[in-house]
Amino acid sequence: MCMVMAMPTTSLTARRSQPLSHAERSAATQAQILDAGMRVMRAGSFRAATMFEVAKAAGVTPGALQHHFGSKAELMMHLLERAIGSIPDRDADHAWPKPADSLSRRASGFVQALWAHSYEPPRFLVAWGIYFGSAGDADVLKRVVEMRARLRLKLHRRFIRTFPELADAPRLEAFIDLVLSSLRGMGVVRLFGPAPTSSAAQLAELAAVIEWRCRQPSGTTNKKPRKSKRLVKGRAT
Repeated sequence: MCMVMAMPTTSLTARRSQPLSHAERSAATQAQILDAGMRVMRAGSFRAATMFEVAKAAGVTPGALQHHFGSKAELMMHLLERAIGSIPDRDADHAWPKPADSLSRRASGFVQALWAHSYEPPRFLVAWGIYFGSAGDADVLKRVVEMRARLRLKLHRRFIRTFPELADAPRLEAFIDLVLSSLRGMGVVRLFGPAPTSSAAQLAELAAVIEWRCRQPSGTTNKKPRKSKRLVKGRAT
């Protein structure tokens, strides 16, 4: 007779029922507080997002909130990290146009994806609400500058991967910054009221500008405009 020895195993259900460790409980509470902070910021303002209001929204005591985030400035810096640092890049490749797509499709798809991932979501307004609200806090402003620099580099790389024909174009860095500034302006204006009804048309125009730039022969944007002979003759007389 063959006997099979059963090895002791721990079922998945049993593992799930095991109590969380202190580190896991702490991380879960922090995530709960940050989620609440985002909701309070979206519903109100930087001034309205007091430690008390965030604690109430998170369902924790003010003491527990202060234990995890020692001050409002520290809480706001973590909210900024969540708002700005959560903009997808490699994990959302499927959402971005491919270099093999037609130029028109790439230009339109890039603008639409950038708007949908970076500037339209409520987290963008939260980030700028914190930025404006904490203008006098040097630590928060320093963090803002660092995070924006990382995001700018990420988006510049994404632009060049999407439009490889512009890799050696003159003043490319300034052009990409212009594209990002246009989208940023469209996003920030919503802090002061509803989004303009022309938002879709503005995105289409921006895509048309990118497409036009890609179609320019290399180096032509460096040339100075030629002076009319009539103007030169008139000046001489």
